[in-house]
Amino acid sequence: MAAVPSILTFNTFLFDIRLFGLFRVYKSAPHLQPRLAALPEALGEVGADVICLQEVFRKPHRAFLAETLAGVYPHAAGVERRGLPLGTGLMILSRHPIETARTREFRAAFLEERLAIRMGMLVSVLRLPDIGRCRVINLHLAAGGMFGHPESVKAEEVRRRQIGEVLRAADEPGPELTVLAGDFNAGPDSSAVNYRQLLDAGYLDAFAEAKALSGQPPAMEMTWDPANPMISGELNRSLPRQRIDHVFLRREGMAGRRLGAARIVLSERRVALAGKGPVPVSDHYGLCVDIEAGG
Repeated sequence: MAAVPSILTFNTFLFDIRLFGLFRVYKSAPHLQPRLAALPEALGEVGADVICLQEVFRKPHRAFLAETLAGVYPHAAGVERRGLPLGTGLMILSRHPIETARTREFRAAFLEERLAIRMGMLVSVLRLPDIGRCRVINLHLAAGGMFGHPESVKAEEVRRRQIGEVLRAADEPGPELTVLAGDFNAGPDSSAVNYRQLLDAGYLDAFAEAKALSGQPPAMEMTWDPANPMISGELNRSLPRQRIDHVFLRREGMAGRRLGAARIVLSERRVALAGKGPVPVSDHYGLCVDIEAGG
């Protein structure tokens, strides 16, 4: 167990979209079953207190993760999803009680994504040791739709509107400490206009600030790397190395609290494939941040 409360965000790339659980409407992510099987052990080794997962679209996959990790993470949100479309793919697993949790679909979205899934956020309130009540918003912002470029003007405008929805949800009455965690599809070197929107709204990039406090350059560490063998497709492989998965903390809620360590995780090639070399558990790497009591 982590020495201090820690938040992990991880896009699982369990992309398997099927209507009624049967009819595949989009090409599934490669090596899905062996990666899914390896995921509980991989997540457990990180040792975070709270895990924010994206792209767990199918109910059997959500149930498998929740049940397999229940001994360590007895509290879960986002496991159940009724009806169509298939939902946001968001889950939260926690060592500590989840007081409330509610999924909200983004009103701003690409039309083609609305056909089977919904981008959105999972808004929760947790109680963490030494930290107290904390609002955690697990989110997944749009990339470029199913077919567009993630750094296009249109994609940045959709994300701008989605970030506005997130910020309004975070401004609702609740705990002082607010955490925004997830796949933002934007970063300091990629669609920086969306990244700066969060900084301008009073949020700090926990990874960048933790690295600065420790005297380490954050620019060298990325969560999206075209050298990752799980990344396929000409467009995806053409994108530069980026840090697009983040944990943001509202500055005004950090009184009496401070950042601890921050690290990129789940980058190792641990999933063995028959007749091929091992691959990571996802096309993204995870990002984990510690939050400590004390000012």
